[in-house]
Amino acid sequence: MTKTLLLAGCLGFALLAGACGSSHNNDPTQQQEDAAASGSVAGLIGFAQGEIARTDDESEPRPIAGISPPASDVDDPAVI
Repeated sequence: MTKTLLLAGCLGFALLAGACGSSHNNDPTQQQEDAAASGSVAGLIGFAQGEIARTDDESEPRPIAGISPPASDVDDPAVI
């Protein structure tokens, strides 16, 4: 009986934890922003400046998993 209750409790917790997250990975605007930020240093800096300038205090932080910072072995470091 205890094992069944424990299993039901774990299942309920897993369902609650899964419902709390938000998924914006399929948002076309986010995909375009990710591509622009990954394409060049200027795009990455522009993306960061846009995120810093956001005034919506109630929104969740935007996931940045789709952004791969551009790297170059020949370019000088960007001035920020």
